[in-house]
Amino acid sequence: MSTKSWILIGTLFFVVFGQAAVDLNKILCLDTLGYCIRYPTDWGVSQDNDYTYIFSGPEGTPTFYTTVTVASFASSALGGRYANVVELIQAYKCDTVTRSAWACVDSTAYPEGDGYVAEFVYQGELFRQWRVARASSDGKILHSWAYTAPSELFATYKPIAEAMLQAWVVDGVPSSQGTATAANIVVIFETRDRIRRLSTCNSSSDLSLGRCHSITYTVNITQPGYVALSLVIERGPWVTAILYDSTGKRITFRPGNVADVYTSAYAVTPGTYTVKVAPELFNSESDFLLQVYFSTKKFTVDDLIALFGPRNRYLQR
Repeated sequence: MSTKSWILIGTLFFVVFGQAAVDLNKILCLDTLGYCIRYPTDWGVSQDNDYTYIFSGPEGTPTFYTTVTVASFASSALGGRYANVVELIQAYKCDTVTRSAWACVDSTAYPEGDGYVAEFVYQGELFRQWRVARASSDGKILHSWAYTAPSELFATYKPIAEAMLQAWVVDGVPSSQGTATAANIVVIFETRDRIRRLSTCNSSSDLSLGRCHSITYTVNITQPGYVALSLVIERGPWVTAILYDSTGKRITFRPGNVADVYTSAYAVTPGTYTVKVAPELFNSESDFLLQVYFSTKKFTVDDLIALFGPRNRYLQR
């Protein structure tokens, strides 16, 4: 099963557990498999095969030996081996037992057979594993998510795994309880840059005459759908982002004088689009984080909030 994937770095995303916040500033999206998952800045991801991705901490640290693995399988509806997540989880249970000299599998805390916690011996070392499974909305793709660590490290790094599970989005729906989104929204463009104060920009007239700094980016959309953008800037300056189609018609924009980072979603057709980031006041300069979102399904600002964070936020210098 081949996939198209991309990794985005820079979005400030935190999941809070008690008093501790886990930063998940990277995201891997797999459009063919239909999911996105966030993971920590210092973690890496490797591809075991076309449908299995393994996340772990940097080599030389304890988190290198703790992994989160996401694997996806075609269901029997597409010619695969398993009809549903119950059958997939049962297969994993059997595999855990047969591959280990000793294993203890407990699924009492997981209804409908969609998960378990296991302890097992592998190459003479005791490991602990937490596995859950989810299906795509049409039931055609089955996903397995698993956190595995040496038993003595399992509890220490479990908050990271929990945060990743909470931020795992299948068909646009987060794993955790909360706002469920109706669309499979992906980030098709992201950049972090800065609007600077130029020596030629000293008045509102200079701004209107194009003598102030602006940056234009090109975004290619390959299928009909819906598009929105977000612009996160520093507190104080007024900087705007405007999305145009190939004819120069304005599709949507994020004003610089509001705290809401998101725009609404608008219907688009395939083509080349541009995003212009520019100051709204001649004396404005600011770092910014720009993201452009796309889905083949209609989505709302509430969907964006559920997936990518609160609507009112600023960058810190």
